[in-house]
Amino acid sequence: MKNLVSLCAVAVGIAALSSCSTTLYTTNAVNAPLLKERGEIKLNVTQNDLQAAVAVTDHIGIMANGYYRNYEGDHNYKHNGGMGELGIGYLLNSDDNNLVMETYVGGGLGKVHKQEQFNSNSPAPYMASFDANAAKGFVQSNLGYRSKYFDVALTPKFSFVKYSNFSQSNYTNDQLKDDYLNNNRLTDPLFVFAEPAITVRGGYKFIKLQAQYGVTLNLGGQSIRRTPDFASLGLVIDIARWYKD
Repeated sequence: MKNLVSLCAVAVGIAALSSCSTTLYTTNAVNAPLLKERGEIKLNVTQNDLQAAVAVTDHIGIMANGYYRNYEGDHNYKHNGGMGELGIGYLLNSDDNNLVMETYVGGGLGKVHKQEQFNSNSPAPYMASFDANAAKGFVQSNLGYRSKYFDVALTPKFSFVKYSNFSQSNYTNDQLKDDYLNNNRLTDPLFVFAEPAITVRGGYKFIKLQAQYGVTLNLGGQSIRRTPDFASLGLVIDIARWYKD
């Protein structure tokens, strides 16, 4: 029998959308812009992410992240979710080399929906569905090196996720229990995750290819089904003056 849901949190999105698996949390791509100067703008596009960052002063940066994913499978299986988040950070750059350090704090909101058709142990096929909302806060530091040709960043990140407004129809009590969705076990706790990531970019000046990999560690003490890691490939556009020197 198919397991119940893939819930994605706010900074999250949907992963492992196969109907034979259950995922309650997965991490979206980490925004690691490595801003160097006032007025610099960084844009990052992946298959499921749209991210932007701007340095409003030499020491203050703002980021915005969006995620959306839609999946449709056999037997009326549909799953879609989206999120958006904003952050503000402090930038620390060295005048003597290309080292960059940033620290951001922020938060966001998300929503997810799923429906699927069950055929076994019933006189006729029936549909089941769920909806959930989530709110998220995060804090992260980007420690990196950047140049005209190559960037690398290490990002220690911590996320705090609170689910709300969970509703479902036609799932059994056993299915809810198997997926930690009974007795308000999804909506009562505050879930805490460590999400360290490494980001590598290569190209020339204003355009680079980006690869990122990270892991998701549940620190909140509550059981929740999650993806153990996350990865993305993207294209980064950098609008800046410093690389013209």
